[in-house]
Amino acid sequence: MKSIKKLLHQAAVSLEAEIETVREKPSTEILFNGLKAKTAPADFFDYKFECHQPSIRFAEEIKATIADKTFTVHPVSFEDNEVVLRFTEDAGTDIPNVQLEWENDFVLKRTLSEIMKLQDLDDGVEQRLERLFKPTEASIPFEGSIEEDGLRNEAQRDAIEKAMMCRTLFVWGPPGTGKTDTLGYIIANYIAGGKKVLFASNTNRAVDVGLLSALHAMSVIGVSINPEKISRFGDAALKNGLLENHLFDVQIEAAINKQKEEAGEWIDLLNRREKALRAVEKRLKSGKQPTANQEMELKLIDQKIKDAGGLEILEDRMEELSTVNERKELWKKRLVATTLAKVCTSDLFHDLDFDAVVVDESSMANLPYLMVLAAHAKWHMVVVGDPMQLPPIALTGEPEARAFLEKDIFTTVSGAETGEDLFSWHDENPGFTSFFDTQYRLESSLADVISTVFYEGRLKTGKAASESNLLSLNDRAFHLVNTSKYGPFLLQKEGERGFKPINSVHQEVIERLLKNMGNRGILMDQVGVIVPFRSVVYDLRNRLYEAGIRNVEVGTIHTFQGREKDYIIFDTVMSGEQQHGRIRHYSVRPLDEEKNGLSVPRLLNVAFSRSKKELVVIADMDHIQKVYGNKFLGRLLKRMV
Repeated sequence: MKSIKKLLHQAAVSLEAEIETVREKPSTEILFNGLKAKTAPADFFDYKFECHQPSIRFAEEIKATIADKTFTVHPVSFEDNEVVLRFTEDAGTDIPNVQLEWENDFVLKRTLSEIMKLQDLDDGVEQRLERLFKPTEASIPFEGSIEEDGLRNEAQRDAIEKAMMCRTLFVWGPPGTGKTDTLGYIIANYIAGGKKVLFASNTNRAVDVGLLSALHAMSVIGVSINPEKISRFGDAALKNGLLENHLFDVQIEAAINKQKEEAGEWIDLLNRREKALRAVEKRLKSGKQPTANQEMELKLIDQKIKDAGGLEILEDRMEELSTVNERKELWKKRLVATTLAKVCTSDLFHDLDFDAVVVDESSMANLPYLMVLAAHAKWHMVVVGDPMQLPPIALTGEPEARAFLEKDIFTTVSGAETGEDLFSWHDENPGFTSFFDTQYRLESSLADVISTVFYEGRLKTGKAASESNLLSLNDRAFHLVNTSKYGPFLLQKEGERGFKPINSVHQEVIERLLKNMGNRGILMDQVGVIVPFRSVVYDLRNRLYEAGIRNVEVGTIHTFQGREKDYIIFDTVMSGEQQHGRIRHYSVRPLDEEKNGLSVPRLLNVAFSRSKKELVVIADMDHIQKVYGNKFLGRLLKRMV
């Protein structure tokens, strides 16, 4: 393991490389069905779109192209997978589709700034980073007993107990194993013990879900805390009444109103003094002396001002009451829930310490983010995630920088290169690791496949497959559609750079499958279609739109990380490519571990674990057998036959 100073230096160099790449290669997205919203001020026009790229909210400005016309627009809000874009021109009552392009370097620049500050380490901060990257079984004495709802299984309860004592705890849990519910009880027990907690995750939705879990846990175990001491910092994605009173912006507004009320008496007193002085001045100008009542009123007013400390002090106090120190307000909170990006970009968190820092979905967070979070952790840090899900992603082409930014905290600390290595690390370090071995979400038939292939057979199922109404004609929650009999082949988009495959046969199979599902009464918003390549997302969205199939979410594996649908269709896309009258078979990076290492099982694990009821995989098995027969994808699909 490198020294902390070397890790910080590498973080800074890697972020600089990523920033340079992002500036040269803007983010892009295509949005559909934009509706005019009634939120815009005069001379502006707002349009609301469904969007699954939350990074768009950080764009300073966006280039929007509709047909052949280009606009410069600005993001107004991003909530619950809906973005509002503000135009300076009227684009009509609705926008069928719009192509977007923007630079997305704001969070990176601010994170780099925080990393640069950390390079001037004092001993305390260095120890906090050491505890993250070089954890030990050293613990803090805990003499109390944990509280929970009585429904936690053995592994979950063990994690709560360890969290009260460990300086750093790694909680590893596959999808549906109750990580979020359990971290709610970890936070609740910290609060019950008088500790101050920072909870962070990658997305606003994950933060909301985690905070609601903590609020529920505190209610269950009877933690008494002033609601004003709990704050949701940043933009909430969920519309939930329980969250509203905890929104930091709402709390600041309430504090300002309270101060205005407190200042009201003094404002009235100063207004009365000003009015009395004008009346006296008017009489003096007309050659008259002030009346006895006027003199008495001025004396009473001046006495009250004197009692308050004098006119100068009162005016200073009035100025203080007219504003709220947001940093001071945030410092007062006992529980703050926000995104990793907010902690890295908001000046309000600078030098702010918490007794415990809890990070959910941490396997998706890059190391610089976690360095910044660890610097805030005074006593405890709880790192929650699944190293067999997707790691962070980077765009830079600089090999060392990319490798560093795409490394997740679990494999960094463990040194693991395979799933087997991860389990060995867990088995050898039971003092500061916890593995959740029982899942409650997936159907048992699919969970058995995932357990065998991804988790060494250690994953158990806590519910029966019969609890859900399956689409399948058999008793399994998964189905493999072998397209080999239809003669599929790939074509490349003409005039396009990079690998942008088109598999028309697979697209037709997806269209027919979706129509059949619709005929069976399945709502299209219950269905997600996952593909390995972003260019295929756009092609498939357009095809389904023209076919009249709406409300189906189409995205890459990364799009669906941390989310779920009742029904998932996963299209492997790959077949042999038609080249000069011949069919050429080859492997590609997202699906070949020889080219992409541990990322392949992670990608496939995410794709296979997004469904609540049924998974349908579309694959050209002749091609799979030729290219991936003994590789991870081939072995996985053979389990489905």
